[in-house]
Amino acid sequence: MMNRLSFSFLLMCVLVPPGAASEPGTHAMVDSRPGTLPLILTAPHDGDQRPDSAPLRRHGETVRDLRTAQLALDVARRLEEKLGARPAVVLARFSRKYADANRTEQEAADGPEALPAYRAYHAQITRHVEQARAQFGNGVLLIDLHGQGQEINTLFIGTRDARTVRQLVQRHGIGALYGAGSLAGELATLGYRVFPLGVPPAREDRRFQGGHTVFLYGSQNPAGVDAIQLELGTTLRNTPGLASDLADALIAFMRTYQIWPR
Repeated sequence: MMNRLSFSFLLMCVLVPPGAASEPGTHAMVDSRPGTLPLILTAPHDGDQRPDSAPLRRHGETVRDLRTAQLALDVARRLEEKLGARPAVVLARFSRKYADANRTEQEAADGPEALPAYRAYHAQITRHVEQARAQFGNGVLLIDLHGQGQEINTLFIGTRDARTVRQLVQRHGIGALYGAGSLAGELATLGYRVFPLGVPPAREDRRFQGGHTVFLYGSQNPAGVDAIQLELGTTLRNTPGLASDLADALIAFMRTYQIWPR
């Protein structure tokens, strides 16, 4: 299979200032916003729109990950307030009932009608990954935001057991993923229940160990970046201050591991 990060989909997009609405030229069901940090936030499962006349998916999960898209936007805004710079953001506005942006194209939909939106979503992530790598080299982080209702008070880290953050672990060791100064560790310090946590770590929960997005764009690929899936329990997504806490944890993590200058 061709490495999807080795090429850009042919979408002509005009850059707009950070903080503005979705970039002109993007698909109507994809919200893509430029960034000035070595950080990309994605949310594939909080859309509610139907692409054209796409049929309902007959297989796979179709539940909406409520509040994950708004969380990405709120975290981006908080980071800009604190740092004067913001991450790139890509949100799927199409419903998971018709296309699942966190699956391979072959698994994503039950018909071709939804595929233009699906492809446009990944084209925008690809573009932001390529731009961030060109500007920041290997020190780029992608956070894929998800929701889960099985363990409502827990935040699960998913990296295919550190595979999708290969560059981070090679540079700094496994503590950079699960240790005290990791993103998991910083969130735990703020009072969140995070799994896995600690060194040596337990294996990641097989239900939430990272899906197609982090696998496709992860740093185990030559053109990839360090990619982490966050699965937020229902209660956590309703927690006041979550966006601010996640922004603070990201800042501490990026500074500790020199992803963002001190």
